[in-house]
Amino acid sequence: MSAPLKQRCALISLSLVVVASATAGESHPCASVSDASERLACYDAAFPRPADAQAEPIIDEAARADSLQEFGLSREQLRKRDPERMREVMPDQLQAKVAGVAYRRTGERLITLESKQVWLLTEVTSKGQLRVGDPVVIRRAALGSFMLVTPGGVRLRAKRVE
Repeated sequence: MSAPLKQRCALISLSLVVVASATAGESHPCASVSDASERLACYDAAFPRPADAQAEPIIDEAARADSLQEFGLSREQLRKRDPERMREVMPDQLQAKVAGVAYRRTGERLITLESKQVWLLTEVTSKGQLRVGDPVVIRRAALGSFMLVTPGGVRLRAKRVE
């Protein structure tokens, strides 16, 4: 390390020590509150969160316990346990309009939807021509795969890439 850099580091360290020792005797009034939840409320009131800051997610212990209980179950098993919740959480299909169609060198088509999702049609085929503005349906298929259904009813295997 060069001499000027060592001097700067030493000066910064000394400054931090001086500032720390000067403020060591001072403490915030909230620090004297003995109850933890009241002390937190005091600090929250003294230092409010900026308006644009996102709230931290609240950990729901009951939901966490449920997810641990359901860990390892298939979608079908979860659907049998609570069909309403599974319907709300994970739709079986998506309806959208095509915003763009591009081709890979291998002949596979990349379909961009108006929602900005990008899907790869994994089958190289001339069936199921798609144009910008065409309505499509993407459905869940076997073993976690997906099928894109064209306006003409042609079903093509699809994989979401974005």
